[in-house]
Amino acid sequence: MSSHDEYSSDEEDIIDEKQISQVYLGFVDAPILSGEEENDEPTIEDTFIGGNPVWLHPNSQPTDSQIKCDSCGGKMALLSQIFAPFEGKSYDRVLYIFGCPKTSQCSNKKGSVKCLRGISKDPVKMAQIEEETAEAARKELDEKLRLDNTKKLQIELTKDLFSNSGKDTEEKSDNPFVSSANPFGAASNPFDATSNPFNQSKNNDTDNTKSHPNSLNKESFAEAAAKNLPKSLPKKALSAVGQLPSYPGYFVYVEQEKFKKITIEPELEKYKHLVDLDDETESASRADKKQSSSSSHMNPQTAKISNMLDDKYFEAFTNTVKHNNSQVLRYDLGGKPLLYSGQDDIAAKFNGRDTNFNIPNPGYNPSSTRQFECQLMPKAILDLENENNKTASLTDILNGMSWGTIIVCTDVEDYMPADAFDENNVAYIEEWCGVQWEESV
Repeated sequence: MSSHDEYSSDEEDIIDEKQISQVYLGFVDAPILSGEEENDEPTIEDTFIGGNPVWLHPNSQPTDSQIKCDSCGGKMALLSQIFAPFEGKSYDRVLYIFGCPKTSQCSNKKGSVKCLRGISKDPVKMAQIEEETAEAARKELDEKLRLDNTKKLQIELTKDLFSNSGKDTEEKSDNPFVSSANPFGAASNPFDATSNPFNQSKNNDTDNTKSHPNSLNKESFAEAAAKNLPKSLPKKALSAVGQLPSYPGYFVYVEQEKFKKITIEPELEKYKHLVDLDDETESASRADKKQSSSSSHMNPQTAKISNMLDDKYFEAFTNTVKHNNSQVLRYDLGGKPLLYSGQDDIAAKFNGRDTNFNIPNPGYNPSSTRQFECQLMPKAILDLENENNKTASLTDILNGMSWGTIIVCTDVEDYMPADAFDENNVAYIEEWCGVQWEESV
């Protein structure tokens, strides 16, 4: 995938650095253009939406029941594939999110959206990953030792300089034959390695070279998923299969979540408390009117819209997304999802201040629990249905995908039953997937 410019110095003024987020966001990159020679086909180390799934081995695919809709029995289409290896683990790990393409028939139906977690424990690949990890750790340790030694040397030189300065000055002032400006003194030796600017330049170049590999931690989701450097041609063994219905595919690049500053004109700042007070009064007034008015005067469609606008979770959702409104994916392993609504069964599972969610424990590992990992955002719908909407009728568009967000929770232990692995050391298992559907308006 192509590289992406980070926020420039001109944009620093609009980014609020005080708001720190541990969330990584996925944004649409280049389209996946199947059939073109110059196109980079996705591999398992890519994250993308739409397109065809790239299985962990071409001969190792999920079972039919895992990729079929539980409502209509038809095959599902890939919504997103996410490369998400765990730090400290030497195996490949991928999440696949599928949705039934028969949206007019299966929306709001249980089992019409699924998430599969795939693991590949190929011994050769695992040995390679372990060697790369060990090499990166060795380089990091060498760099740390070098910096520590440099720091200690500087401390010793500084200590010697100040501890001997008083004594030397006393002796030199009493001895008329001692020159304080000895041009042959070691302190001004132009050939001394510590003062040689060319040696320093060389060391700086070495520092940059050594520090670069450490900044590319393979097991970090942000670095692993955001393959923003030009990719090498994929191996044939990782080519995608086209047996499922599909949406247009797009590569996804990942960046850490940043928030824009909300600025107020200086003259308005001093009146901000009055504006807030007025908003509170107006909100209370609206609430009183709402309670006093009869629900019979409001038709069902208007009531649903009103409930959604009054939902504090939906308000928080829109306020958060507006800082990065083109996001299609949110990744926050062990964090909390950004709820689209607070009024459905899915929201009830995530109520509370901590991350002890009311999510079912994995049946294949009952002693474990599940944690939030990622969620698809509604902007993905626009990208996935973009091509279809160009020729679709209004009815087709209205009957398209209608979810607000798709939330994925996975096993904390990342456990995979031994009997789930096939002869290629690949296994797939279904994880918990919660869908917050749009209100039918």
